[in-house]
Amino acid sequence: MASSETIEHSGIISDVSDKLIKVSVMPESACGNCRVRGSCSIGDKESKTIEVFPQQGETYSVGEEIKVVLEQSLGMKALLLGYIMPFLVLMLILTVLISLGMSEGPAGLLSLLSLAPYYYGLSFFRDRLKKEFSFRLRKM
Repeated sequence: MASSETIEHSGIISDVSDKLIKVSVMPESACGNCRVRGSCSIGDKESKTIEVFPQQGETYSVGEEIKVVLEQSLGMKALLLGYIMPFLVLMLILTVLISLGMSEGPAGLLSLLSLAPYYYGLSFFRDRLKKEFSFRLRKM
């Protein structure tokens, strides 16, 4: 991690095309001390492949070592959309159903099923979210 405003990981370019660059990222030893390691899937022990949209005027080649950069605020927004909001939806539905007199078993099942429309809505906006949560590349 370079600064408190960005999250950076070293990686090696594994594939280059006109519209997409694939970068293999290995977790770094610094991941153990990172403040956002719990919400960052890159901090796992195995290699991850990240898809990055290339910026105009930048050229990269397979095997090149680079830094993958993401704004920390976007990481927090992803955490909100992926974990916190679904939890709040689940708890709200569960609380409402139980307060209306439904037994806990069916209320729990219906509250779990209520997450399907939420995640379907996220998948509906997948392309828009991909553009918003895009990584940047920086040469080393």
